[in-house]
Amino acid sequence: MAINLQQFAQEFSPECIQVCKVYDWTTNVVSLTQDIPFTFPTGSLPTTISQVNCVTTLLECAEEGPRRDIECVVGDERVTLQVVTLSKTIQVVLEVTGTSGTGTQTTITSNPTLITTSEEVILCAPEGTTVSCTATQNAFNVCRVGSFTRNGDTITATVFIRVCQNIVVTFEVILEVAAKFCQPRPKIVCEEECAVDVFPPQCPSIFPAQG
Repeated sequence: MAINLQQFAQEFSPECIQVCKVYDWTTNVVSLTQDIPFTFPTGSLPTTISQVNCVTTLLECAEEGPRRDIECVVGDERVTLQVVTLSKTIQVVLEVTGTSGTGTQTTITSNPTLITTSEEVILCAPEGTTVSCTATQNAFNVCRVGSFTRNGDTITATVFIRVCQNIVVTFEVILEVAAKFCQPRPKIVCEEECAVDVFPPQCPSIFPAQG
C-alpha cells in the first residue's frame, strides 16, 4: 500500500522524545552445582521425607569492578567491545514433602538461602551506558536437588541451578520523530437497562375479526 506523503505530513509533526536506547542485548546462562545448607523452623520437618524440590529467584544483578576494552572480530569487522563482570545474587528455597509422626502428609518450606556468583560477558557497553539483567520466564530455568542429608532442623542438599538471563545495555537519548500527540479515549458508559416486555405473536388473519 502506497504512503500518502501529503496526508502523512498533515497528521504528523516533528516531536522530541526521551527514550532508553538499547546498545546491546544478549542472553547468558548461570549454571552451577553447590552444596547448600537449608534451615527450617524448629520441629517443622516431617518425620519421613518423600520428596525434596527447590525454587530459585534472581534477586540482583550488579556490575562488579571496572569494564575492560577488548578487540574482537565480528564477521569481517574488527570492533572494540567491553568485558563486563556481573555479580548475581540468587535466592534458593527448599520445599520438603513428607509424613509426620501422626501420619499426616505435609509440605514445609525452608528459610531462603542466598547464593552469589560472578561471570564475565562481552558486550557493546561504552562508558556511560547501563548494564542490567533479568531472568527469563521459561522452562529452561531449572532448580534440581540431588542427594541430601538431614541434621535436626537443617537439610544440606546438592542443588543444581540453571538460570537464563536477558542482559541489556541501555542509555537515555533524545530523539526527533514524526509523531502526533495522543488524546484520551471517550468515557465508556455501561448501564444496565430494564428488560422490555415481549408480547406473544398475534394472528391477525383470524383475530380480531374483520367485517
